[in-house]
Amino acid sequence: MILIILLVLLVFSVLVIAHEFGHFIVAKRNGIKVYEFGVGFPPKLWGKKWRGTEYTVNLLPLGGFVRLE
Repeated sequence: MILIILLVLLVFSVLVIAHEFGHFIVAKRNGIKVYEFGVGFPPKLWGKKWRGTEYTVNLLPLGGFVRLE
């Protein structure tokens, strides 16, 4: 049962990351500044800034977000 729950969370997370990555790509291609690409909901556990965008891994793994200008 626990394995099934973990697999569902993993699949859901992959779908969310793919969805948010779509927002990220469209924003970048249209010249919109992307401040943060986050996996999970804050508080932040880890982050790395690269090319003006902060990429973060957050505590609650049920979702993600792209913070735009």
